[in-house]
Amino acid sequence: MFSLAGHGINRDVVIASAWVNHKALDFRADYREIIEKEVESELGLFQEAVTLLESDFKEIAKSFVISDKTDFNNLLNSQRLILNDPLLINGTKSLIKKSLINAECALVQQMNFIGEEFSKISNPYFKERKHDVEQIVKQVIQKLTSLRSDKNSNHVNSETLIYGENVIFISNDLSINEIPRLVKNGVCAFAIESGSPTSHLAIVLKSFEIPAIIGLQKSCHLIKHGEKLILDSECGNLIVGADNYVIKEYEKKIEHSKKRKNKLNDFIELPCETEDGIEIKLMANIEDPREAKKALGIGASGIGLFRTEFLFMEKESLPSEEEQFAAYKNVLVTLSPNPVVIRTLDLGGDKLSPLLSTSFEEDSNPALGQRGIRFSLENTDLFITQIRAIIRASLYGNAKILLPLITEKAEIIKAKALIDTCKKELENESGKRYDAIDIGAMIEVPSAALSIETLIPHVDFASLGTNDLIQYTLAIDRTNNKVSNLFNPKNPGVVFLIKNVIDHCLRANLPISVCGEISSDVEQIKFLLNLGLREISTNVSDILIIKEHISKIKIG
Repeated sequence: MFSLAGHGINRDVVIASAWVNHKALDFRADYREIIEKEVESELGLFQEAVTLLESDFKEIAKSFVISDKTDFNNLLNSQRLILNDPLLINGTKSLIKKSLINAECALVQQMNFIGEEFSKISNPYFKERKHDVEQIVKQVIQKLTSLRSDKNSNHVNSETLIYGENVIFISNDLSINEIPRLVKNGVCAFAIESGSPTSHLAIVLKSFEIPAIIGLQKSCHLIKHGEKLILDSECGNLIVGADNYVIKEYEKKIEHSKKRKNKLNDFIELPCETEDGIEIKLMANIEDPREAKKALGIGASGIGLFRTEFLFMEKESLPSEEEQFAAYKNVLVTLSPNPVVIRTLDLGGDKLSPLLSTSFEEDSNPALGQRGIRFSLENTDLFITQIRAIIRASLYGNAKILLPLITEKAEIIKAKALIDTCKKELENESGKRYDAIDIGAMIEVPSAALSIETLIPHVDFASLGTNDLIQYTLAIDRTNNKVSNLFNPKNPGVVFLIKNVIDHCLRANLPISVCGEISSDVEQIKFLLNLGLREISTNVSDILIIKEHISKIKIG
């Protein structure tokens, strides 16, 4: 018996047979020179392959257009954007014409060029977007191979194989548009070598509520087709070769998990409070407006972190004021009168897609460069557009503005001046009166945590962004597998900074919350509550679990 580790999705346990995929998509693109008179036919073949894949996406989208799988539909649309991106398509066609090479080879060359651009960006979000481009290229190559073999197909995959009930799909890679077919044909869980917590694959698997492990240790060659596996997505472990005793123990865990899920639903209507009756404000972190309704439905007392970057991702152009206004209004109306903390654009040299804009200068070290509030104060047109949209939307609910990556009070003062100017201009333009909006600082840089007392007079609330705070304090890239094991919220230096922020905020009666990953860590939550923290914002999927654990904590 042995186990393989990865990142678990949808906290569950599945015992099933392995279905090992030996036909994973690859980049098989043999180099072949063509002559001048073959160019037009090669261009035609390439365009036909793209059109076929586009048709696949449309067919899959139809199946979910009236379902609640909005995340999946959104990501399908983003895949279609990549498929039709001029940099990928026109660049490939140009290579076919100029270099006189076959479509597959030209496509891979263009993909490598785009990949090099993405590799300059340190942010994990765009590292995953590089993977999305690769997925599209693999599928186009598959279509080209099929067309060359005179096996035209208008389906995502020409296989009609039924996998049988209760199988765990094992593969080194997986395209999101394959998931519906696999689930329909009997796949009940996935174990995939690629992917990360920020990947589109992770988002879709969460949306479908399918137990999975992604970023798995290399596994395909270690697992035999048909052998029994235990997939524990709560722990992120795939157990191979388990004996009857271990299997029975996990069967008990499955039964316990079913009872626990039913019990968790009881907490929807219950107040969030500790065992000794101390009320805790439990809010949700969201990225997409559609998550707001789900958060409210499971008892969240507000949105503690609305990441607005989704509006700027996978777009062909920057979002307008109207587009942003509609998104913010949607969430505010849904949550009203509960608070919605809208974080201003946390984009910069490390996050802006090279496919989206080339007008922003690259940083040699993006994590330490012009990002967060620094980027907004240098690109005030973007910032003002967003602030105007938030102020207008504030008429429809309880909006608050959160400024990311604050390092000193001067940044807050400058941002507040711009916000005040926007408010006055909007009042003059519309004749409406806008109430003052609470403005907060995200404390995620050691300098801000150490000098929190200098920031407090300039803000209405503070939010501890522990992910970056830990990363910057320990000089650790949490997305780097070589050092991610050193990411430790219990490090004495980290503990000191967190305690320093909470202590100063409590003494000044300044509302303080935590919205980083430690807000999903039961042990860390107890530590934070004992420090005096009374506001927590966590992932929507963790709300009920955290609520249950808080009910068992006695602060005294």
